[in-house]
Amino acid sequence: MEPAPDAPPGADRRPAIAIYRAPLFNPSETFVRAHAEALARYRPLLAGIEDKGNVPPKLRDSLVVPGSAAGRQLARLGIWRGMTERLRREQPCLVHAHFSPDALAALPLARALRVPLVATLHGYDVTRARARMLLSGRLSWMRYGLRRAALVREGALFLTVSDALRQVALAQGFPAERTVTHYLGVDLERFTAGNAREPGLVLHVGRLVEKKGTDVLIDAVARIHDAQLVVIGDGPERARLERRAAGLGERVRFLGSLAAGDVAEWMRRASFLAAPSVTARDGDAEGLPTVIVEAAASALPAVGTRHSGIPEAIIDDETGFLVPERDAEALAARMAVLLGSVDLRERMGAAARRLAEARFDLRAQSARLETIYDEVRGQIRP
Repeated sequence: MEPAPDAPPGADRRPAIAIYRAPLFNPSETFVRAHAEALARYRPLLAGIEDKGNVPPKLRDSLVVPGSAAGRQLARLGIWRGMTERLRREQPCLVHAHFSPDALAALPLARALRVPLVATLHGYDVTRARARMLLSGRLSWMRYGLRRAALVREGALFLTVSDALRQVALAQGFPAERTVTHYLGVDLERFTAGNAREPGLVLHVGRLVEKKGTDVLIDAVARIHDAQLVVIGDGPERARLERRAAGLGERVRFLGSLAAGDVAEWMRRASFLAAPSVTARDGDAEGLPTVIVEAAASALPAVGTRHSGIPEAIIDDETGFLVPERDAEALAARMAVLLGSVDLRERMGAAARRLAEARFDLRAQSARLETIYDEVRGQIRP
């Protein structure tokens, strides 16, 4: 793999990848940041429309965003002149966009740079109904609802975060020969087993939206007298969920958004993770929640639903339990089984850690991703 040409002495001579996400980054999108930080043979450039203040210090020099409100508005309309010139000086060899609406928005940028476009599909961007996209009122979603065919036709490669999501993408017309599963990895050194688990502590982490199934979880906790629920995350459903949990008093705590290090610490304290995701009324669904993989890396068993890619990260009766969507009674029953047995939690937690090491190691997945980059650059499909 050739180094970037004409690099000055002492410069980073790795070939550059333009990683595109319109907001850099939303607080919950730690997986996009992890993608950039884990690259070894390629140099990340963070391209987007808005700096949200969540870019780590070591990547700030790689940030490429419009420098004015006018520039941001032009970028939202697909006019990339200033961004194209800035990125062209860095000579990226491909653009990798996260979420399909952003991939469509980045398509003119890839065209202008004359490089391939790789897109990672995460969940809602595949599962949400086209009509919902068109009626959303969000420019990027409405544009995607109208022009998805252009992305499907011109994208060099589409990566789905689970096998289940790949099947949904194929059903929507994404080409089988250019759509492959690539699991997101987690840092197995950051997420490690705890030795001071708190009996009865149930952890729930995620953006508080309908598809996370938090209301079902609250109903399940109400059925188990010795359960203490900690909810980490924020979102439009928070106020409603807090009202729903009010009758449980201090048995349910909402902590809001926390830093990744604090989430990892809670995973070392909890007895297990609850991830009862559901398909939302507008079709919004998971791809594969990263939090389940982080829990597995933390040797934390999980109770989840038979929903999208969740069964690829929770092996029923081995690393945790799976229950039907929206079934608070079944969820409570499995939670009670885990709460009642330290030995079972330890056995399932150890199995979960082995699964994380085998399937979701960030270093191994990043190395595989870089091999995919090599193949895309050579016009060889993986």
